[in-house]
Amino acid sequence: MINNPFTSQTYVSIWTKYFSAENKVKSFDAIKGVRFVKDKRFPFYVNVGKNKTNGMTYHLDGAVTNFKNKTLLIHDVLDYLQPEVNTKDSRIKVKKIPQYKGLYTDLSNINSIEDILQSNFSSKSRSRFRGRIRQIESNFDISQKVYFGEIDKDDYLKKMDTLKEFIVSRFEQRNVHNNVIPIWDFFVELVYPLVLDKKVVFNVINDGDIPIAMSINFLYSDMLAIAIRSFDIAHFKYNIGNLEIYKLIEWCIENNIKILDFSKGKADYKDRWSNQSYGFDCHVIYDSKSITSTITANMLSFFYGTKQYLRDKNINLWYTKVKFKFKKLLGK
Repeated sequence: MINNPFTSQTYVSIWTKYFSAENKVKSFDAIKGVRFVKDKRFPFYVNVGKNKTNGMTYHLDGAVTNFKNKTLLIHDVLDYLQPEVNTKDSRIKVKKIPQYKGLYTDLSNINSIEDILQSNFSSKSRSRFRGRIRQIESNFDISQKVYFGEIDKDDYLKKMDTLKEFIVSRFEQRNVHNNVIPIWDFFVELVYPLVLDKKVVFNVINDGDIPIAMSINFLYSDMLAIAIRSFDIAHFKYNIGNLEIYKLIEWCIENNIKILDFSKGKADYKDRWSNQSYGFDCHVIYDSKSITSTITANMLSFFYGTKQYLRDKNINLWYTKVKFKFKKLLGK
C-alpha cells in the first residue's frame, strides 16, 4: 500500500483539530488506507482531509459484510495510483466522478535533469532557459536548501512567514483568490512535524541568506506531490519559479523519486515540466442494497458532477476573481 502522508497519524490529528474536532475519526473494514468523519448534515462519511490533500488511494474489500446502510465519500482519488476495484459480486458499489485534471513528470527512466529538458523543451526553449539560469546565477548568490528530516523550529517559522508573504503578493498580482492563506495556521502546525517525519520536502532557493522561492511537497513512498509553492515577485522577470522546479527535479532524481506530481489546478509551469496527465476523482462508496445509501450516493454523484460541469465552463475562474475583488472591497 502507498505510504500516503495524508493518512499519517500526524496529519489526521492536526486536520481533525482544525476542521472536525467534534467528530470521531472512524475506519471501515471494507476500506483500507483511509479514515473518515461523519458529515455534519447528511448521512454519509467523508475522508479525513476532505479536499485538503494532494491525493488519496485506498483498497476496497467487497467481501466485507458489515457495511450495511453506509455511504462514504473520498475526495481527490488519484486515478493513476488507485487499484482497480471489482465489485461485481458485492453489495458494495463505487461511483467515480471526475473532478480535476492532474499532471506529473515520470522520472522512472530519467538519469539527469538534461533528460527532462530534452524531452519537455524545444531546442529554442532549452537555449532560452539555460540562458536565464546563467543570468540568475550571475546576478544573484543562488543556493538551494532542502529540509527533509530536520529543520530548526525558529528558522521554520520565519520561512513560513516569508512564504506566506510571497503567496499573498503573488495572488494580489494576479488578482485572484487564494484558498491556502485562510487556513495558514493549519499548514504552519502541520508541515513542521511532517518535515521531521520525512513526509514533507521543504525546498528553498536562497539569494545569499534570503529565501526567494520555496515549495512544500508531500512524499508518498517514491512519489513527491507539490502542494504549496511561491516566490518573491521582485524576482519575477528572472523566472525564479522555474529555477525552483528545476532544482526540485534535480533533488528528486538524486533521491530516487519516480514521480513528481504537480497536482490539480492549471498553471503554465505544470504544462512545461510535466509529461503525463491523470484524473482527480471523487469516489462514492455505498451499500447498493440500502435505499438510503443509494439515494445519498446518487445525490453526491449529481452534486459533484454538476460542480465539474461548471468547472468545464470556467465558472470557477470567474467566481475566484469576483471573490478576490469582493474581499479587497471589504478590506479583508
